[in-house]
Amino acid sequence: MSATVTRDQFVVNEEGITHVPTGATFIPHIGSLNSGSMYLGQLGNVLENGEDYGLVEVQAMMQQMWLEYIAENADED
Repeated sequence: MSATVTRDQFVVNEEGITHVPTGATFIPHIGSLNSGSMYLGQLGNVLENGEDYGLVEVQAMMQQMWLEYIAENADED
């Protein structure tokens, strides 16, 4: 059974977004905030504490939060 994915599990900044429990990270390409590299970290594995985060759930929350970050910081570029 998958562990619940919540917003407080993520760190979002200009360098990208990371799901802290799994280390899954999206790093945007320079000059294109909408494309980048995805590193899965431990996503898809059962963690030592028994938590198992679903790939689809983490990626969906990551995408939503990243789009919000881009929108909130559009004027800073």
